[in-house]
Amino acid sequence: MAAAKPTPTDSLSFCLAQLTAAAGEGLGGTKDTATNETPLGRALLALRTRHVKAAGGIERFRARGGLLPLLALLRRASAAGPAPSLAGPGSSPSSIESAATVGPAPSAGPAPSASLSTPSPPARLRKTLDLALSILADCCTEGACRTEVRRLGGILSLVTILQCVKTDSVQNRAARALGNLAMEAESCVDIHSAGAVPLLIESLTAYQDSHCLQSVIRALRNLADSPQHRLALAQQGAVRPLAELLAAPPDPALILALVRALLELSRGCSRACAEQLSLGGGLGPLVSLASHPKRTVRESAILILANLCAQGLVRPALGNAGGVEVLLGELQQRRGPSGAGPASQQPLVRAVCLLCREAINRARLRDAGGLELLMELLRDPHASAWHPRVVAALVGFLYDTGALGRLQALGLVPLLAGQLCGELGDEEEEGKEAASWDFPEERTPERVEAGSFRSLRSWLISEGYAAGPEDISPDRSPERCPRPPPPPAPPEQAQAASPARGPALVRTPRGRSPATEESWGREGPALLLLSRFSQAPDPSGALVTGPALCGLLAYVTRAPGPPSPRALRILARLTCNPACLEAFVCSYGAALLRAWLVLGVAPDDWPMLRARPPSLRSQHRELGMSLPLPALSSTYPSVSPEARLTTPRSLTALSPPSAPSCSTIPACRVLLHTWPRLWGPTI
Repeated sequence: MAAAKPTPTDSLSFCLAQLTAAAGEGLGGTKDTATNETPLGRALLALRTRHVKAAGGIERFRARGGLLPLLALLRRASAAGPAPSLAGPGSSPSSIESAATVGPAPSAGPAPSASLSTPSPPARLRKTLDLALSILADCCTEGACRTEVRRLGGILSLVTILQCVKTDSVQNRAARALGNLAMEAESCVDIHSAGAVPLLIESLTAYQDSHCLQSVIRALRNLADSPQHRLALAQQGAVRPLAELLAAPPDPALILALVRALLELSRGCSRACAEQLSLGGGLGPLVSLASHPKRTVRESAILILANLCAQGLVRPALGNAGGVEVLLGELQQRRGPSGAGPASQQPLVRAVCLLCREAINRARLRDAGGLELLMELLRDPHASAWHPRVVAALVGFLYDTGALGRLQALGLVPLLAGQLCGELGDEEEEGKEAASWDFPEERTPERVEAGSFRSLRSWLISEGYAAGPEDISPDRSPERCPRPPPPPAPPEQAQAASPARGPALVRTPRGRSPATEESWGREGPALLLLSRFSQAPDPSGALVTGPALCGLLAYVTRAPGPPSPRALRILARLTCNPACLEAFVCSYGAALLRAWLVLGVAPDDWPMLRARPPSLRSQHRELGMSLPLPALSSTYPSVSPEARLTTPRSLTALSPPSAPSCSTIPACRVLLHTWPRLWGPTI
């Protein structure tokens, strides 16, 4: 078979010459009656289907200077006047590529004309724009071409075309070119500055062609490349039409483009984004898409729901739509044996903890097994970075008696005590919009409040723990209290702080304020929960145990400044409660308290004693002597503290002190008969 006869359009030089002539002289030209095409039309078609799509074709086109006449042609075409709106089934060529694909357009034929008759000038203008924009969009997939187009002012030309030529095929290709340009941060800035966003948003509601919508959605997604640009898009109304499209008849490609765009726009979710997504009716479809068979759609929908939890105003509606069960179930699945790593769990942990701030969502989370999941997180040493957030979330159940009973049965108290005596992680601060929506009228935008304080204030007010915002001043938050310079340490204290002292006093709670007033530090949520447990009629089973007492005493004695008065009140409440006396006796808790506070001997200090600074020793001794449990009183005055420590077994020969007022209580009689054993080496 004979080879095909070469044509002039096979030459890149010929096509560039036609392009340059059209850019300089006009869009007309003599029409070839055999092919019903002008030389410019044949050149543009050859450039799009052969030269640009060939290997290295985009680079050759740019190196030969093709971008300059191409942009000049687009400017001349857009200035020739708006083409009539030809939106309809035949106006979008089947050769248009899906907007979700960032590659060159398919190599099918040009856009069909509006009718079978000879194309009119407006139709020829539209066809020229379609071909030229398709070439430009293909070229913008290369980084060097994007830089050149930006330098030659191509962004403004594309925005002008979006504004003037209202046909879906032209809008499709112009949006695709802008989406490719927006893959670079510099181009994103220029596109936002040129005013392209309102035009793209207008296209979302003006056209129904799926390919055109996908190109516009992709352009908006690429333009959301920074927090400032995401906020600008939301404030200009880009989110609501996307949410409304989610409820439209399902189109798999369009649904994928929508969830990818909404995922990008909801990162660091702003108030405007959450409001528009809720008003657009997007919550229900997103919950439904969380069970979509396609993994990309399913995971994107779940992450959008997790991002929305950062806004308190939308969390109740999100719970009503079924979002609590979706997020909790996904987190449980990811923590399973075949689940994902910690990085993929982090946004879900944050979302579940934020959902604990509203009463309606706390009830749903409790019924769906959320308490067990939160306890599992607290037990997991690999999740230690999330422990402060989880403990703060559990404070939401402070007055839920059923939930507290369940948490106590699951072993919350020793875990909270471990939070006190160990290193406390840093709690990620949330914005004021993340506060509980149970009290939406509480807003203080003019004040910058600490994250850990702000996250619980509205809930504490709602549950009656405080009468109003004025009772919990943000000025008392440790993040707002200026720390006074530490006083010069006395010689003996400086010596005690030397490395030879060992690790016993090195583990101290971080981030606390040394102010004398009661402050809300990172240990505040754990202390608040322990205080609530200590107010039970009989807290002995949970709090009068070795781990709980060791945690409280480690916090009290190792704090860099005065400990929180709440911890001292917990100890006083336990020692005052007669129901706890038997537990103190059976667990040798009285000896533990006296040894640690009065005598200054911690469990890890035995048998080698380590001296404490005199100032701290006197403070702890004063606290220990003030606790009302009889075992902590100043008994055996004839025996010095040193003798009690060095010869504990010799104290067994001493008779217990008389306490006739308590001898009728069975627990006290046990205490009196076992008194000498409390001074044994079992401390």
